[in-house]
Parts: sequence; structure tokens; C-alpha cells
Amino acid sequence: MVTGFWNRHAWKFLLGLVAVIGLFGIGDVILGLDADPGIPLAVTGMTIDEIRASGGTLTHLTDLLVRAGGVHLMVMSAVWAALILVPFRRGEKWAWYVMWTFPLWAASVAVTFLFVDLQPDTPPAPPAISSWIFLAATAGLLWASSGSFVRSQADDHSISG
Repeated sequence: MVTGFWNRHAWKFLLGLVAVIGLFGIGDVILGLDADPGIPLAVTGMTIDEIRASGGTLTHLTDLLVRAGGVHLMVMSAVWAALILVPFRRGEKWAWYVMWTFPLWAASVAVTFLFVDLQPDTPPAPPAISSWIFLAATAGLLWASSGSFVRSQADDHSISG
């Protein structure tokens, strides 16, 4: 049964997606400005080499922001992983609700890139695309696993005797 499969195994797929976010963060921390050339190009219209050639302040600021963003991704990944590995796997209802912060985060990234003043004639930044994928995948997995967490009102009002 498909529903039973997802109720038992959705946590593994969610954990895999969380691991990918963590790996993105590690890459950002290690590589800094070089981690994703598509983002500075889409936002500034400048390549990484052009940013570096423009002088120290812009280069250092951009590098710092990329690395700080990487730290944020690593921390979020660690928190979501802990949530998945312990209370979510135990079937604790509150953990399922808190895990909805993952698709909410992905939606906020997607919406942010819709409203950022992107430069003309540049391709969209990779997060402008991948965030929609993470949004669909995490929301779908959480919805598919809902049978393990969301009970009907009849279950909540049952009389034991």
C-alpha cells in the first residue's frame, strides 16, 4: 500500500533532502564566493571575476554573505535532521507540524528570488529553481506521511472503557 509505505519511509527521503541542504551549506562555507557563480551573476549582473576586480569591499562583503548563508544552511539542516531522527520517527505529532518549516523556508526562498531585482539577460540563480523543487518535494513528503501524524476527530474523541 502506497500510503503505508510513505507513512513508514517518508522520514528517510526528508532526511536526504535535509542532507542536501547541509551539503549546500558546507560548500558555501568552504568555497565562499566561488560556491555558486549563478547567484552573483543573477543579482548583480557581474561575474565572480568582475566582482573581484571591482575592489576589496564588495568582494569581502559578498564572500562573507555567502559563507554566513552557508552556516545558516548547515544549522537549519542539523536542526531538521535532529527533528527527523528523533521525534518525527517516533510519530510525535508536534514534530510533523514543525517539519512544515522546511517547505515554508523553501517557499520563502522561491518568493524572495521572484522579487529580487534580477539583472536583465542573466539566467535565474540556481536557488530560484531548486527552491521550488524542495518546496514540492518536502510538502509532498509531509502530506504523504500525514497518516502517521494526523488523526481524525473521531479518533480524538474515542471513549476507552
